[in-house]
Amino acid sequence: MKIRVSYSELKSGPGYNNQRAEAEIEMEVHGDINQAFDETWQIVKTEVKGQLQPVINDLDPDIIDNDLPF
Repeated sequence: MKIRVSYSELKSGPGYNNQRAEAEIEMEVHGDINQAFDETWQIVKTEVKGQLQPVINDLDPDIIDNDLPF
């Protein structure tokens, strides 16, 4: 049997600064379907959370090192 688990999340910021992330996985299940669902659910939620987290390494170093003017 195969199961497919999808998860998406929309993160709203100030103004119209919205971020959307989604993940989907399909697995072949040979044992307990509830355990397989729980495992795939954690995988897709972790992937979505990772997509929504800002990556510090990709930011401009000048922005990170300088203080904000206020």
